[in-house]
Order: sequence, then C-alpha cells, then structure tokens
Amino acid sequence: MGEWMSAVEVMPTVCFSVAVQACILGLLFWNQRRGVEARRWSGVLLVAVYSVSALVAFAVVGNALWLAPAVLLSLGVAGPLCVGMKHDSVARPLYFTNRLLGFLLSSFILGRWFLWDFPSSASLARALMFVPWLGIFCLVALQVVYGLLLEAAGFHPVLRRRYVRPTQPLPARREPPFPRVTVHIPCHAEPPAVVIATLDAVSRLRYPAFDVIVVDNNTADPALWKPVEAHCARLGERFRFVHVEALPGAKAGALNLALRLTPSETQLVALLDADFVCEPDFLECLVGFFDDPSIHFVQTPHDYRDWKDRGFLRAAYWEERQGNFLQLPGFSERGFATLIGTTCLIRRDALEAAGGWSRKCLTEDSELAFRLSARGGQGLFIPRTFARGLLPQTFRDLQKQRFRWIAGPIQQFQMHWRALLPGRSPAMSAPHRRAWVFHCLDLASGMVMQVLGMISLLGSVVLVLQGQRVPLPQGMLLLVGAEFASAWGMLWLRSRMLRGSLRDLFAAGVLGASLQQTRRNAVSAAFFSRQPLAWRRTSKFKASSRGWRAALDSTRVELGTGVAMLGLAGVMAGLTDFSRPDLFLLAGIGALMEGWRQLSAPGLALLADAELRREARARPALSPARPEAVAPATAAACRTAEGSSPAASPPP
Repeated sequence: MGEWMSAVEVMPTVCFSVAVQACILGLLFWNQRRGVEARRWSGVLLVAVYSVSALVAFAVVGNALWLAPAVLLSLGVAGPLCVGMKHDSVARPLYFTNRLLGFLLSSFILGRWFLWDFPSSASLARALMFVPWLGIFCLVALQVVYGLLLEAAGFHPVLRRRYVRPTQPLPARREPPFPRVTVHIPCHAEPPAVVIATLDAVSRLRYPAFDVIVVDNNTADPALWKPVEAHCARLGERFRFVHVEALPGAKAGALNLALRLTPSETQLVALLDADFVCEPDFLECLVGFFDDPSIHFVQTPHDYRDWKDRGFLRAAYWEERQGNFLQLPGFSERGFATLIGTTCLIRRDALEAAGGWSRKCLTEDSELAFRLSARGGQGLFIPRTFARGLLPQTFRDLQKQRFRWIAGPIQQFQMHWRALLPGRSPAMSAPHRRAWVFHCLDLASGMVMQVLGMISLLGSVVLVLQGQRVPLPQGMLLLVGAEFASAWGMLWLRSRMLRGSLRDLFAAGVLGASLQQTRRNAVSAAFFSRQPLAWRRTSKFKASSRGWRAALDSTRVELGTGVAMLGLAGVMAGLTDFSRPDLFLLAGIGALMEGWRQLSAPGLALLADAELRREARARPALSPARPEAVAPATAAACRTAEGSSPAASPPP
C-alpha cells in the first residue's frame, strides 16, 4: 500500500516535469530555426506549456490531485521570471523553473526512499549511500539557483531576444584617433617557423599605430630563438625582439618584462600567443571599444587551424568551440567577461594599476581579469575569430593544458577569496562577484560530488555482499531516462547553433568526459599540494607517434579505474531483477557511465597516437639538410592571414 501511494503521489509530477522539458526543447528548436518569439507571446506560451503538460500528465497517470502543487510552484516561479527577463525568450524562465522542479522532485523521491524503502537490515549500506546523497544535496542546493541561471548562458543564441552588450566587432577604424597599441608575443622553445608565421601575420595588420615586442624567455637552444630574432630585424623597427635567460614566472614573467619595455606612449596592450596567426583587422575592429573609459579589456575567442584531418583534433576543436562561441559570449552578455590569454586587448594604465601579471597563478589571464574587475573595470567578449592557433596534438599535451585551466581558477580563489567577502572590493559589480564565487565553488564541488558518488557505489557493493535487494521508486527511473533524452536533445541543439554535426559534438562530449581524472588531479593539486604547481607548457612542435605503450602511459589511472567500473557494472547487471528495477540496476548504470568516462581517456590517447603514426607514413621523408627537419611546423601554420576564412562564418 505504501509503495502504491508513493507512486500515485509522485508520478503525476514526474510526468508533468518530463512533458514541460519536451515542450522547452521544442521551443528552443523553434527559436533556433525561426528566431526568438516576440515578447507579447511570452505569457501566452508560458500558460500554454504548463496547460499542455498538465493535460499530458493527467492523461498518462489519471490523477490530478498531486499535479496542483507542481503547477502552482512552476507558475509562481516562472511567471515573475518571465516578467523580469524581458530581453529573453520565455524558454529561459521555463528551463530554469523546470530544472529547479526536477531538483526538488528528485530530492524528495530519494529522501523518502532512504527513509521508507531501505530494509532495516541494510543499515550500513544505507549510511554509505545516505550520507553522500545528503552531501551532494547540500552542494547542489548551495549553487542551484545561480548555477541554473549560468547554465542557460550556453544557449543564449536561442534564448536572447535583445542584446544589451556588444556582440560584434566595430567597423574598422579608418580615421583618427588611433590609440597606440603594443602587441606582446611571449614565447619559450617554440618552433621558429610557427613564431615567424605569427610575426608575418602581425606585420600585415592594417592598423597604423602599433609596435611589437617579442619576449623569448629561457630558451636554451639558440637554433630556436636566433631565427626569430633575425626575422624581427628583417620586419623593421616596429618589431623588437628580446631574449632573456633565467627569467622567473614562465609566461607571466615574460609578459611583465614586455610591459616594462612598452613605450610610454602606448595606450593599449594586445596579446598574442606565439602560434596564433591573426587577421589583418585584429586591431582596427577592436580599438574603438576603448572609447568607453569603463572598458578595461576586450577578449575574442580561441580558434584553431589544422584540425579537420584528424579525429582527435576534431573532437578537441568542437569541445573548445562550445565554450568560446556559446558559453563565454553568454557570460559576457550577462555582465561577466573574463580574459582567456590570447587575442585580447587590455587598457595599459589599468593593467599597470592592477599590478601586471601574476606569477603565482597558472591562469594568469583570468587572475588578471579578477583584479581588473575588483577595481571596477568591465570587459567584453566579442565572439568573432581574429586569430587561429594550434591545438595540442597528443592526449598528454591536452592533459597538461587542461590541468592549468582547472587548477588556475582555484589558485586565484585561494589568493583573492577575501576580496569577495561582503564589504570588500566595493567597485566590483555584483555579477562579477557572484560569478567568481560560484565558478570556483563549481570546480571544487564537482570533485567532491564525484568522490561522494564513489562512496555511494561502495554502499551498493555492501548490498551485493549481503545479498539484499532494494527496489527503486518508479519516478526516479523516469527522471533519469528523461534527463538522458534531454541531454541528447541539447547536444543536437548545440550542433545546430554551431553549424556542426551531431557526430562532432558527440566526439567533443567524449573528449570532455575523458578529462574527468585530469580535473580531479588538478583540483586536488590546487588544494593540497605543498609545492608550487609547475607551469607545464604545451609543445607546438609537430608531434610524432611514440607507440601505444607510451600513449597509454599518461592514462594508467583511467585505464585501471575504467576496467574496474565495467567489471562492477557487469556484476550489478547480473544481480538485477529487470522485471522489478532495483538499486543494483541504478548502481550498474552509474558504474557503466563512470567506466565509459574513464576508458575514454586511453581510447583517445591511442587514437591520437594512431593518427600521428598514419600521418607520418603518408608524409614524404624530409632531407636532413632542409630547415623543416630542424624546426618542424605544419604547412598551414605558415599560410597568410588573408588566406584564413573570417571567424564570423562557420568553420570550413
């Protein structure tokens, strides 16, 4: 009787939530195809979605008693949000409200399940599962509201009706004033041909008032930096090359030296990584934003070349493209822009007033953005490509890069958390303050929740050893299935917004999953390492195959964990009574997903190595006398900037 009552109470709300999510997906696809609906239709659509969803839930379950609380809660939250979010599609308040409803509903189902359905003889297993669930509930509840608001930022092209911040570059500046710009290019042990291609592209900039400072720091081999020095001399007096030894601070140290060498008349500093080949209009389309004195920096996306012919690089490209062309522009529109390290312009006096670049943080770019925002500075993210660089060519190099990107924000939070306390940094805007707090909280809580999830799996193992079955509540399986279907729908939507294929976006998702252990390592190192974290650079030299054993060397933990998780999933599947789903089924699904994520890492490491081996076989042997053998670089790295397609168009 208790189980029947539980099903009757919960299933109408579960069906209502699933139906609302289906309507939201339909509305998002409509917006992607036809454009965001007019504001006058927002209220009508909101009422229509909830009415249709309630009718569907009643038709499926046949009980309207427990629909009323869900409908009233949804209207009570979504209605005011719809009024307040006047520049957004009604899909945004609908999406936020339904995700909130799903969180509350799943928490209610699981809480009652732990209290009512667990047999008293399984007290140890219940403790091993209940305590992690309670911890996860608290972490999610702490950030659910702001997290859901930020989650929608990645879908801003189908949610935003009217933009309040710039989303496109300005027309090229052809008339004075021309604020002086100094381009800083740091490099360390880079292939000369790659750096020379970058310098050639800079020399073709159409902006009349700029100069260039190239800082080569700590490169021991003269064969790498001497050709770059000679090329700067050939390019003329605009280009200044500096080689220094024993310079501390890695990239930040080189940028601080470049700042000290910058001419006094310079007003803006542009930053280019050594492998980023820029477009001729890079400066002339961006300097106009600094006519507004509140703008301290303008950031443009990371974009890349030479990725189309290799599956590993395609996955990496599309994984990054989602952040650079969807999420970061969405954050900027909502008042939170950040620096990501290259193809950006920074106001020189703001940079100096903030103290330059920090040598204590692996992500010196976002750390600088924090200090600029603490001083009241604003930034913009303009989602148009102005330069293309090179992607990491091996999984090991990708791990190095992402380790920096995850550990760095945690380091900056450790450095500056006091500035986020109430009453501190009064010049910092509220969106910036909230975003910095929740971004770091998200990184840390993600690792904690994964650890708690593993403890929950241990509770399932205890049930296996005790031979006890615990039936699952019906609503939970439906919610899990709906979440899985919704994730695929959102993936398809992102592929259409980015004009990519569903296959490419799925491969990008696999690559993102493969870096889960790298994220854990980065978070752990940032919090618990007693030694300063080393700045490990990503090589720009043409990689070569090192064999499958070497490829797997950096993924030993993922390989071992993945095999163990698949074995556990098999055990759980063998114990599951599929006629009446129980906890073993849910634990098996969890173990299977964890095993898939872990084994994605060695799979991609092997793929990258195999593609390098196949590429080497297809490439003709080079004569030792040819310069390419000394400083290898891809042919495309040396193509002119005029030959690159503009970034506003979809990738070729």
